[in-house]
Amino acid sequence: MKRLFLLPLFVLYLAGCQPTDQEQAMALVSEAQILVNNGQWRQARIVLDSIHSTYPREIVQRRLAKALEDSITYLEAKRTLAYADSMLPPLLEQSDQLIKTFRYEKNNKYEDKGRYVHRLLNTGDNTERNFLQAYVRDDYQTIVKSYYYGHYAANQKQITLSATDEEASFTGSNHAFEAEGWHEIMSMEDDVALQLLNFVSSHTNDRIRVRGEGKNSSNAWVYYLTDKEKNALSQTYQLGFLMKDIERLEQMSNTAQRQIGHYEHKKGN
Repeated sequence: MKRLFLLPLFVLYLAGCQPTDQEQAMALVSEAQILVNNGQWRQARIVLDSIHSTYPREIVQRRLAKALEDSITYLEAKRTLAYADSMLPPLLEQSDQLIKTFRYEKNNKYEDKGRYVHRLLNTGDNTERNFLQAYVRDDYQTIVKSYYYGHYAANQKQITLSATDEEASFTGSNHAFEAEGWHEIMSMEDDVALQLLNFVSSHTNDRIRVRGEGKNSSNAWVYYLTDKEKNALSQTYQLGFLMKDIERLEQMSNTAQRQIGHYEHKKGN
């Protein structure tokens, strides 16, 4: 009987020894603060997330957790900004050197964006042959255009590049018009364009065959890239790739600056 009587008292004693939700949440905040101080920001975020999910009613501790999360965002933004600021100058210097082999084209009456076209890739001198044109716009986007010319509509849908024992196919949006023959221009943009140019850049010392295909399987044409075209397309790839990296770093820098400004303004108030 004594044992039966003492058991509930023992259970009550143990319950009294258990830390409260507030105490457990406070312990997690302290743990997260130590992780932040040690530069372990990712682990700190995991701990802080657990406070919100496990102790939703501990408002004071959750506010402290949110303040710590904001400080982590600030520290990460400062690190990102420093990284972007260190990487941008050499990339800009490389692009400035490379861009000297390009000319800038823009019709201010009709176009919002200009483009950098390699001096060896002149569209005006190639109106009655099949060829590839490529350029990098000043909004950092790379474009490749497959030009078709013939006496009949091809309904261009795909081009396949092959060199040695490798080949790669690319598709895009086609535009056609008739003017002393049939003209079609298939445009490939951004990642697809860079993939095509990368193929050319990887095979500048090889003979590169271009096979165009229309919607009708019988509509096909073949030509080979000249050495000048391969070099020009390869340099366009280098410029496009550099511009892509510059765009990414500038976006990182702008985002980081906004986050830093928001945090410092909030702390100032």
